[in-house]
This record gives sequence, C-alpha cells and structure tokens, in this order.
Amino acid sequence: MLVRLTYMSRATRDMSLQDIQDILQVARENNQGINICGMLCYDQRYFLQTLEGERDQVNELFLEIAEDPRHDDVVIVGYEYIPATTFGSWDMGFAPASDQFYQLLNKLGQNTFNPADMTPEQAVSFLTGLAAL
Repeated sequence: MLVRLTYMSRATRDMSLQDIQDILQVARENNQGINICGMLCYDQRYFLQTLEGERDQVNELFLEIAEDPRHDDVVIVGYEYIPATTFGSWDMGFAPASDQFYQLLNKLGQNTFNPADMTPEQAVSFLTGLAAL
C-alpha cells in the first residue's frame, strides 16, 4: 500500500549548499534501493519534505530521518494513502529558494518560508509545484 508522508523540521544550524548536497546524495542512493521517492526543500533553516512509497519502507525511513542530529522539531504535517506516487521521477528532488520558490509561496499567501503556516494540502501542493519547476 502506497503512502505519502510529509514532514517539517528545523535545522540545528544553517545548512550550506554542500550540506544539502550531502543530504541529497545519501537520500538518492538509499531511496533508489527501497523504491522511495519524494521532494525536499530548505530555506530559513526549515526543511519541508515528502516521502512516497510502500508504507513500511516510508515509516522506517522517516524514523531514521527523525533521529538525524542535523535537525529537530520534527513534525508530521500529513500522512495519507495514495493510489500512485506524485514524485515518482525523483529519488529525492530538491528545490532551493528562488524567485519561483517565492512565487509559489505567495500563491499560498506567505511571504516567508515557514512550513508550520501551511496546511497539509498546501505543503503537498507547494512541493508538487517545486517539482514541476
């Protein structure tokens, strides 16, 4: 059974581009082997990520991610059963802050990136919009 788990967290320190690239490299290698796909974004020391795949694999991966010392305040924003993946072409996509990033935020009525201000539907819509860029 396929699920989508979306969560937000707060980085314990400012993340450099190299930090993000390291996270993505490991995520892409690991996710490919367990058939998980998703999308990650980072700005203002906030992470917003969605993971899609088989329920057991997604749940196990999330528990590992939640233990990562590079972030805290990990909160599940949404968890739902899905008929098919939305991010299937991404082992783990990433979208940095950009003009298009902020245009999508503005469509949600936000001027700054704070995932806590998003509904679960807005979070998934935002990540879907970023994946389409």
